[in-house]
Amino acid sequence: LEYCYQLIELIRSYDSFFSIGVAGFPEGHIDCPDKEIDSRYLKIKIDTGGEFVITQLFFNNKDYFEYLERVRKIGVTVRIIPGIIPITNYQQLLRFCKTCGATIPQRVHDIFKPLDGDAEATYKAGVQFTVEQCNELLEGGAPGLHFYTLNKVDPTREILNKIKR
Repeated sequence: LEYCYQLIELIRSYDSFFSIGVAGFPEGHIDCPDKEIDSRYLKIKIDTGGEFVITQLFFNNKDYFEYLERVRKIGVTVRIIPGIIPITNYQQLLRFCKTCGATIPQRVHDIFKPLDGDAEATYKAGVQFTVEQCNELLEGGAPGLHFYTLNKVDPTREILNKIKR
């Protein structure tokens, strides 16, 4: 199989007891420089049987809300759940984003670069930043949140306890 929609077709051929989530890319897929084309690929995944979307991580909520507008205009109506990564290590963040193509806004650099090497300060700032990001997303209508925990439960637990409900 070469494309996601082919995997969805294969899964759907077995039975309907699977719930299928697909990946979405608010900033566009790293291998697809055109956001409109990338949006059409999402539509194909949904039309083939994808039932919800979990996005790649992002740090600028504007990217998520613009993505929603873009894909809603072409008929994608399923839940689009934002993917969130708590920032706990600045160098790890740089490497991770380079690999997946996510943009790190200047304001994130401004917060975390001066804290580089101070694990406790980075952790606290990361929790605070992520709480603010999550609150804005939920207040803007996000149907939920997906956390990329990287096997670090404590920051996610703390964030969940601080999010407005």
